[in-house]
Amino acid sequence: MAHVGMTVPDIEAAMDWYADVLGFEPIMGPVEVEHGEEHIGKLCADVLGEFDTVSIAHMTTGNQVAVELFEFEETGPENDPDPTEAGYFHACVIDPNIEELAAEIADSGGEHHTDIWNLFPDQPYRMTYCKDPWGNIVEIYTHSHERIYSNQGDY
Repeated sequence: MAHVGMTVPDIEAAMDWYADVLGFEPIMGPVEVEHGEEHIGKLCADVLGEFDTVSIAHMTTGNQVAVELFEFEETGPENDPDPTEAGYFHACVIDPNIEELAAEIADSGGEHHTDIWNLFPDQPYRMTYCKDPWGNIVEIYTHSHERIYSNQGDY
């Protein structure tokens, strides 16, 4: 996977939060794009539809998967993903220290949303869900996805 796109109401605050809390590094922007302006504005209009301006920034994670942030003029203050509806509803990061990262997320304006769970009985793999300050769900795993399921199999 190359990157995941996420809309936020305040791109500067989101960049600061994702850098400070999750250690993501900025690699581009933010840049403001006007709908229909030469090349990038036309590209964005084709991809994003109708908007006046959009700010875009890219950040990279520790394993070279990027997060692309978007801020539109009309972006609401918070997201409320519903996992029962079709579509993406969370991103997952890896941190062996789930308790510390979940506490840091909560202390920095986010929320520790669920309990911390062992994925399988008698296995060290754990997970929890949190929310960033804008309501986007961030799952935390203690180990890589491949490591978990190649050693365990089905639930």
